[in-house]
Amino acid sequence: MLTVSVKWQKEVFPAVEIDTSQPPLVFKCQLYALTGVPPERQKIMVKGGLLKDDADWNALGLKEGQRLMMMGTADEIVKAPENSPVFLEDLPEEEQAASMLRTYRNKHSLLEYMI
Repeated sequence: MLTVSVKWQKEVFPAVEIDTSQPPLVFKCQLYALTGVPPERQKIMVKGGLLKDDADWNALGLKEGQRLMMMGTADEIVKAPENSPVFLEDLPEEEQAASMLRTYRNKHSLLEYMI
Protein backbone atom coordinates (compact mmCIF):
# COMPACT_ATOMS: atom_id res chain seq x y z
CA MET A 1 0.00 0.00 0.00
CA LEU A 2 1.10 3.48 -0.85
CA THR A 3 -0.45 6.70 0.49
CA VAL A 4 -0.63 9.78 -1.75
CA SER A 5 -2.48 13.07 -1.75
CA VAL A 6 -4.77 13.96 -4.62
CA LYS A 7 -5.58 17.52 -5.63
CA TRP A 8 -8.85 18.06 -7.51
CA GLN A 9 -10.11 21.56 -8.24
CA LYS A 10 -9.69 23.42 -4.93
CA GLU A 11 -9.84 20.30 -2.77
CA VAL A 12 -6.96 18.19 -1.54
CA PHE A 13 -7.47 14.64 -0.35
CA PRO A 14 -4.39 14.17 1.84
CA ALA A 15 -4.33 10.42 2.53
CA VAL A 16 -5.55 8.31 -0.37
CA GLU A 17 -4.27 4.75 -0.28
CA ILE A 18 -3.23 3.01 -3.47
CA ASP A 19 -3.23 -0.77 -3.53
CA THR A 20 -0.41 -1.32 -6.02
CA SER A 21 -1.46 -4.94 -6.47
CA GLN A 22 -4.70 -3.71 -8.10
CA PRO A 23 -4.99 -2.01 -11.52
CA PRO A 24 -5.23 1.81 -11.65
CA LEU A 25 -8.95 1.53 -12.44
CA VAL A 26 -9.52 0.50 -8.80
CA PHE A 27 -7.76 3.70 -7.69
CA LYS A 28 -9.96 5.71 -10.06
CA CYS A 29 -13.03 4.10 -8.50
CA GLN A 30 -11.77 5.23 -5.07
CA LEU A 31 -11.49 8.77 -6.42
CA TYR A 32 -15.01 8.49 -7.85
CA ALA A 33 -16.28 7.73 -4.34
CA LEU A 34 -14.48 10.82 -3.01
CA THR A 35 -15.25 13.29 -5.79
CA GLY A 36 -18.20 12.07 -7.84
CA VAL A 37 -16.07 12.18 -11.02
CA PRO A 38 -16.65 8.96 -13.00
CA PRO A 39 -13.44 7.05 -13.87
CA GLU A 40 -13.92 7.60 -17.62
CA ARG A 41 -13.85 11.39 -17.06
CA GLN A 42 -10.79 11.38 -14.81
CA LYS A 43 -7.40 12.61 -15.97
CA ILE A 44 -4.84 11.85 -13.27
CA MET A 45 -1.48 13.48 -13.75
CA VAL A 46 1.54 11.63 -12.47
CA LYS A 47 5.17 12.45 -13.01
CA GLY A 48 5.78 11.77 -16.70
CA GLY A 49 2.19 11.97 -18.01
CA LEU A 50 -1.32 10.71 -17.44
CA LEU A 51 -2.29 7.59 -15.49
CA LYS A 52 -3.65 4.95 -17.87
CA ASP A 53 -6.12 2.27 -16.76
CA ASP A 54 -3.64 -0.48 -17.66
CA ALA A 55 -0.50 1.20 -16.28
CA ASP A 56 2.02 -0.68 -14.15
CA TRP A 57 2.31 0.95 -10.72
CA ASN A 58 5.93 -0.14 -10.35
CA ALA A 59 6.92 1.53 -13.63
CA LEU A 60 5.39 4.86 -12.51
CA GLY A 61 7.80 5.25 -9.61
CA LEU A 62 5.27 6.75 -7.19
CA LYS A 63 6.59 7.72 -3.76
CA GLU A 64 4.93 7.80 -0.36
CA GLY A 65 3.17 11.14 0.18
CA GLN A 66 3.46 12.21 -3.46
CA ARG A 67 0.80 14.63 -4.72
CA LEU A 68 -1.21 13.64 -7.79
CA MET A 69 -3.43 16.05 -9.69
CA MET A 70 -6.83 15.01 -11.00
CA MET A 71 -8.91 16.83 -13.57
CA GLY A 72 -12.50 16.00 -14.40
CA THR A 73 -16.10 17.07 -13.93
CA ALA A 74 -18.37 15.40 -11.41
CA ASP A 75 -21.70 13.92 -12.45
CA GLU A 76 -24.65 16.26 -12.22
CA ILE A 77 -26.97 15.48 -9.35
CA VAL A 78 -30.20 14.08 -10.73
CA LYS A 79 -33.06 16.50 -10.21
CA ALA A 80 -36.53 15.44 -9.13
CA PRO A 81 -39.10 15.61 -11.94
CA GLU A 82 -41.04 18.87 -12.08
CA ASN A 83 -44.36 17.07 -12.60
CA SER A 84 -44.84 13.84 -10.74
CA PRO A 85 -46.35 10.99 -12.77
CA VAL A 86 -50.08 10.34 -12.45
CA PHE A 87 -51.13 6.71 -12.49
CA LEU A 88 -54.45 5.60 -13.93
CA GLU A 89 -55.34 3.92 -10.63
CA ASP A 90 -54.97 7.25 -8.80
CA LEU A 91 -57.52 9.08 -10.98
CA PRO A 92 -61.19 9.40 -10.02
CA GLU A 93 -63.38 6.72 -11.63
CA GLU A 94 -64.85 9.14 -14.20
CA GLU A 95 -61.37 10.14 -15.43
CA GLN A 96 -60.26 6.50 -15.46
CA ALA A 97 -63.21 5.61 -17.69
CA ALA A 98 -62.55 8.58 -20.01
CA SER A 99 -58.88 7.70 -20.29
CA MET A 100 -59.63 4.06 -21.06
CA LEU A 101 -62.18 5.13 -23.69
CA ARG A 102 -59.59 7.40 -25.36
CA THR A 103 -57.07 4.56 -25.36
CA TYR A 104 -59.65 2.18 -26.86
CA ARG A 105 -60.57 4.67 -29.60
CA ASN A 106 -56.91 5.38 -30.43
CA LYS A 107 -56.14 1.66 -30.78
CA HIS A 108 -59.15 1.05 -33.02
CA SER A 109 -58.53 4.08 -35.23
CA LEU A 110 -54.94 2.89 -35.65
CA LEU A 111 -56.18 -0.59 -36.61
CA GLU A 112 -58.60 0.90 -39.15
CA TYR A 113 -55.81 3.01 -40.58
CA MET A 114 -53.61 -0.08 -40.98
CA ILE A 115 -56.32 -2.06 -42.80
